[in-house]
Amino acid sequence: MRFEIEELRKNMMEVGMDAYYVPYGDFHCSEFVSDYFKVTEFLSGFTGESATLVVSQDDARLWTDGRFFIQAEKQLAGSGIEMMKIGEEGALTPAEFIARMASDKRNSKPGSEFVLGFDGKAVPASFKGKLKKYTDSEQVSIIVKGNEDLAGKIWKSRPALEVSQIWEFPISSSGMSSESKIDSVREMMREEEADFLLLSNLMETAWLFNLRGNDIQYTPVFYSFTLLSADKVCLYAMDQGLGNMLGKKLQGVEIKSYQAIYEDLAALKYGNLWLDSRSCNYELAERLCDNINVIDKTTPVGLMKLVKNDTEVSCSENAHIRDGVAVTKLIKWLKETIKNSEHGLTEIDVADKLHQLRSEQEGFIEESFETISAYGANGAIVHYAPTKETDAEVMPNGFLLLDSGGQYIDGTTDITRTIAVGPLTQEMIRDYTYVLKSHIVMAMLEVKEGMNGKDVDEAARKPLQDQGLDFNHGLSHGVGHVLAVHEGPNAISKKEPEVDLKAGMIMSNEPGVYLKDKYGVRIENLVVWKETESGSLRCKPLTCVPYERDAIDITLLTEEEERWIDNYHAWVRETLIPLLDVDTASFLRELTAPLRSDCI
Repeated sequence: MRFEIEELRKNMMEVGMDAYYVPYGDFHCSEFVSDYFKVTEFLSGFTGESATLVVSQDDARLWTDGRFFIQAEKQLAGSGIEMMKIGEEGALTPAEFIARMASDKRNSKPGSEFVLGFDGKAVPASFKGKLKKYTDSEQVSIIVKGNEDLAGKIWKSRPALEVSQIWEFPISSSGMSSESKIDSVREMMREEEADFLLLSNLMETAWLFNLRGNDIQYTPVFYSFTLLSADKVCLYAMDQGLGNMLGKKLQGVEIKSYQAIYEDLAALKYGNLWLDSRSCNYELAERLCDNINVIDKTTPVGLMKLVKNDTEVSCSENAHIRDGVAVTKLIKWLKETIKNSEHGLTEIDVADKLHQLRSEQEGFIEESFETISAYGANGAIVHYAPTKETDAEVMPNGFLLLDSGGQYIDGTTDITRTIAVGPLTQEMIRDYTYVLKSHIVMAMLEVKEGMNGKDVDEAARKPLQDQGLDFNHGLSHGVGHVLAVHEGPNAISKKEPEVDLKAGMIMSNEPGVYLKDKYGVRIENLVVWKETESGSLRCKPLTCVPYERDAIDITLLTEEEERWIDNYHAWVRETLIPLLDVDTASFLRELTAPLRSDCI
């Protein structure tokens, strides 16, 4: 049993609390968070960004999704915390589990009250509706203490909440001024009859004002809120130097302290307020007076930034070319180092080398997420990232799965290549080829009227499912423009999509196969959706890096698939060779030669 859980329970007992709820996130319900907000990791030892913890006096459970099942199984071993698999048939949700505990207490102690605690600033407002759904079905009531940061009381060495300097994002990359964006947002507010708009998602404020920061690793944003009406714009931020910058850049924007948003929302006495309860925190929503009518759905900014303008697409294309140079150099270095090195090469060595190569590229800012450098069995852990304790030596055989990305001044990249670092088994080659076939289905598919993301997902999984294979994550996620590498709500998965696919969306294409204790295979490109002459949609690749030639079984490919790979490789070759040194160019020619020839 973890010491931290026992200490939490002592604090719960002191304040008369039956259960404590801890989702992964910050005051804006972000996917990636600063170290200050990694409360689930502190309490449980689980390091994945998909984590929700519920602790009672005699039970502790952590919910995570299919990307992290193997990782959570290992990291939670011996902790006394049970893993709950999100999406598995019959699995309780956290809200349902809490309601069941309240029902059990009512039945065992008639007349007793069930008390739930959490830090309301770190819990999404949407949780209130989820909890009510299950308390109504169980016919129980729960007393909520939503201002209890119990974990903070026992986290004696909690990292400081650091604030970075905000910087201006160039119009040459954004393609649209802040004034134009605000005008478009207000038009959408009028159509929705919204008097006020609250932006609590950090990416939305950064996008609206063409500003960036570094408050969160991997995502160039800054802690902020925005409250907008027909005649007023207020930006709430921690960076006190922001006023001087915006005073010159934007007229009519009032800069206020970060915490002032809570009082200003409470001061609204009437009208329609548009917000998204998935990013608005619980305490903010609780401040609203009863006369405020809430329009709860994806905000106009959330919808606008999904569809990239021509400038953003063009800039992203350029960023992916430079990123392709770095990753291609890495593949060459890795294969040659493994073959010739007398010293052990580890997963972290590979990640560090890739960082070095990316940092040499013009406009590089930082990684877009923690690099997944996973050799052998570690590749079966979907979102594995090496640590000093797990850092495996890369041996001269099998696969290294390398999933990484960069934030550049002109685009965000995300690429996975499964690299042969030595001889492969026939099973490995078969699995790689079928993952590639799945990848090609989405790459070639024409999305016609009446089709949606679920149809794309179903078609792409078929080559794998026909072989008894599948993957326990979505096929595709949206990608922000120098913002979050995982941008919602656009996604392609087994679920019904929340928004339709549209031309200009930049998304991933990433099927995989994961064999526990053996290896993993994933192939990922970023693509941009383009409209065809007939009005349907097809995706155009942005990622410019060759596939693993040594892992492709040509006999399993159709002529059309083979032709697609050769055409893709020809594009990679023609695009990158002018940017490479002689040795790397020669290496790339070999990797991108037509599949049925040995050389060009």
